[in-house]
Amino acid sequence: MVEKISFVVKPSISIAESIIDYVQGHEPQFSPMLFSKHNVEDARFQFATASLRVDMVEFDDEHHSGLAHVSYGIHFFWPCNNQDEIDTFQEKLPFVIKDNQVIFSLTTHQPWIVL
Repeated sequence: MVEKISFVVKPSISIAESIIDYVQGHEPQFSPMLFSKHNVEDARFQFATASLRVDMVEFDDEHHSGLAHVSYGIHFFWPCNNQDEIDTFQEKLPFVIKDNQVIFSLTTHQPWIVL
């Protein structure tokens, strides 16, 4: 399933800064798609709140598109020894720029099926 997330670019700052501000400020919109790549059926896994960061934004001016390079954490709890850990992952989120709007097209993956 593909979900679109869009926002208007702030005229007072650059497009890259607008993308960074929006993505990091609206983590709940992006985290379900990112988390869906992991074993969401296992309750020991959770998206690590406030872990979403934009590391870099790259543009293709000719096609009015680009990629937001993000990193985020997945929290895992080990009940056998009452410890937890957070692993960091990286993704490239594609976007297009149209009429002063940034539009992300994000794929939500289906839950894992264990046979």
